[in-house]
Amino acid sequence: MSMMAERWMEITFTSGKRMRFKFPVQATDASVVERTEEILLQPSITVNAEGVLYVLPTSAIEMITVTPAPKKLPRTVIRAAKLVQ
Repeated sequence: MSMMAERWMEITFTSGKRMRFKFPVQATDASVVERTEEILLQPSITVNAEGVLYVLPTSAIEMITVTPAPKKLPRTVIRAAKLVQ
């Protein structure tokens, strides 16, 4: 994986508001599972974007979408699914 590749993250809040961030890859495939689990255990998600630090309480977050998905995923992820709306 190229460390220069970019990812997109969209956070949907319980209020319906959405925030979308573009960022470079933050972890290697070998560490992405552990980092994801560590982030999700925190009371907030913090994002440093363009000199602004956003502290987003996880209690206010309904959903987080990250694209493209990392190649290595936690064992509990359901794989090869298709979104049907």
